[in-house]
Amino acid sequence: MRLIRKICQFLEETSAFGALEFALIAPFMVALWLGTIELTELHLANRKVTVAVQTVADLTAQEQTLTIAKLEDIVSAVNAIMAPYPTGGMGYDIVSVEADIDGNVSAGWRFTRGNISPGGAIPPRALTLVTQNESVIAATITYRYQTAFSLLIADVDIIEEAYVRPRRVLAIPLS
Repeated sequence: MRLIRKICQFLEETSAFGALEFALIAPFMVALWLGTIELTELHLANRKVTVAVQTVADLTAQEQTLTIAKLEDIVSAVNAIMAPYPTGGMGYDIVSVEADIDGNVSAGWRFTRGNISPGGAIPPRALTLVTQNESVIAATITYRYQTAFSLLIADVDIIEEAYVRPRRVLAIPLS
């Protein structure tokens, strides 16, 4: 009898329902909050990579001739653009896609640095942009975004491309 009365008293007690509801909802709300922060940071990193690849292509296309030292300077400038995100996981592939007088397309030169496989094929989009006796600078950046809360979201690879025609010459030589 006393046990039944105690159970009834426990069931009638409503003063702790708020704390119980909070305890049940709090982990979900914290996970939602952390996921929102992580997705926002991922979006901002993606925007930085987009600006970075456009900058690589634009700075390269402004030159009349290029050297490895100039290309290294361009990479350094892009690393500064990526601040405050770490650049250790970035990879650069800059290629001059050139077509001769007969329209045969080839890579005039290629510059790769960082976390990207060297060499590789000419980007397919560049093939449609290059015309006879001209060239196109094709820049590709890969960036490995490392999440702070890996339990919620896995690391993400961001790949961005940009294509620009040289501004001062038909094809930029690499010396």
